[in-house]
Amino acid sequence: MKRVAVLLAADRETYVVPLLDKVKLLTINERGILLTGIEVYPTRNDKGTGPMYRQTWWCETNPKMPPAPDPTEARRRERDRQARAIGTSLLRRPTRRGKYNPDSNS
Repeated sequence: MKRVAVLLAADRETYVVPLLDKVKLLTINERGILLTGIEVYPTRNDKGTGPMYRQTWWCETNPKMPPAPDPTEARRRERDRQARAIGTSLLRRPTRRGKYNPDSNS
């Protein structure tokens, strides 16, 4: 089993700092958590590994952290965005067809 630690940005997908590999938990108490491990930077090609540095992180616990995003709310926003995109394309379509003339026999 591999143990890693990451610090993510507010979007919860982007790394703020490179990940900490081979993590060991040194201390945990009411003020925070002390972790140690090796920070590995990715390589620019497929061969080998990038530079590695021994690191120790002190992680303060934050009870005021914002709640995790609600998946149902994220799906609702995505459906709303798609509906707006469809509406925008429907509004533009008549201008591409030309003017409608009901008196025309063709």
